[in-house]
Amino acid sequence: MKELAPFLYIVGLGCLYGVGYYLNHKTPVPKGCENLKADCEGCKITSCENHPIYDLSKGEKI
Repeated sequence: MKELAPFLYIVGLGCLYGVGYYLNHKTPVPKGCENLKADCEGCKITSCENHPIYDLSKGEKI
């Protein structure tokens, strides 16, 4: 039984993670939080996903 204990412990943690993930996914988004986007004017960090360069359509140039 000692050999099985670590395996059962890891499986139990995985099950807890799965149930928590499922319950969190089922929770509805609160009103007023549907479209949260940072008001960003742009800075020198262009790798940030909030940078305005990512809002441009494909045909536009900076």
